[in-house]
Amino acid sequence: MTRRVALHTEGDRSNRVIRVLQADPRIEIGRIQTDPDADGPPKSVAGWDVLAVDAVTGASRPLVEEAVALGIPVVVAADLPPGFAAVPEATIVGGAGSGAGLAAALAMSMLPRSAEPLGTRLAWTVSGRPLRAGRAVTFPEPVGSLWAGWGENPLPWSDVASCPAPTDSAWKAVRVDLEFRDTEGSGSLVHGVADEGRFLDAVCFGAAILAAAWGAYPPGVSGPGDPDGVFVRLAQDAGMQVARFAAA
Repeated sequence: MTRRVALHTEGDRSNRVIRVLQADPRIEIGRIQTDPDADGPPKSVAGWDVLAVDAVTGASRPLVEEAVALGIPVVVAADLPPGFAAVPEATIVGGAGSGAGLAAALAMSMLPRSAEPLGTRLAWTVSGRPLRAGRAVTFPEPVGSLWAGWGENPLPWSDVASCPAPTDSAWKAVRVDLEFRDTEGSGSLVHGVADEGRFLDAVCFGAAILAAAWGAYPPGVSGPGDPDGVFVRLAQDAGMQVARFAAA
C-alpha cells in the first residue's frame, strides 16, 4: 500500500527530509509550492495522504486549512503558532522538528506500559547564547553540560520540569529523566540524544511524517510522540541513536 506525502518545505531541510522518506519504498513524495504570482489554478492537497509543512505561515496556511477540511493529517516541523485553532476531528502534529517535541516523544516511549509517571524532567537545546546560570543539565557528548531555563510542558502529564538550554553549537541534544511506578514498584530511567542539528531535525520531521502516513496519530493536535512509540522507532530507523543511562 502506497502513501502519498505532499511537502511544502524549503531549502536544505527539504532535501534532507526527502532522503529520510525515500528510505520507505511505499512512500510517494511530491512538492507543493505556493507562488502567488504564478499563473494557473491554486495548488491543492486533494488526493494526498499527508501534508508536511515547515511552519504554519501565510503561504502554507491555505494548504493546511484545505488538508484539515479534507481530513488529511498535517505535520508541521515548527511549533504551532499561538492561538492556532483546528477542527476537533483533524490530525495535526506540531513541533515535529523541535527539541521539546523529541524530548516529550522520548519520554512517552520510555514509560513502561501500565506504569504511572511520578516525576519527569525534559531538557532540550535551543539556539541562542548559552546561559551563565539556571538549571544544570548534562547532555550526551559532545554537547555536555549546559545551563537551562524554564519552558512550557509539552507532555499531557503533571509534575514535569521543562528545561530549554540555549547553545550556539551546531549540535542538538535532548535528555529525559523519568521516574515511574508500576506493578513491580518504582523505577527510574535516563535517556538522551545528541547529534548534528540539521540531521536530527530532518530525521525527526521525516519520522513524524511517516508515523502520520501509517496512522500512528489519533485525531487532535499533538506533538510528534505517539502512545505506541512509532515515531521514536522510525527516527531510530533513520539513524537517530538513543543513549541510555544504567545505574551501576
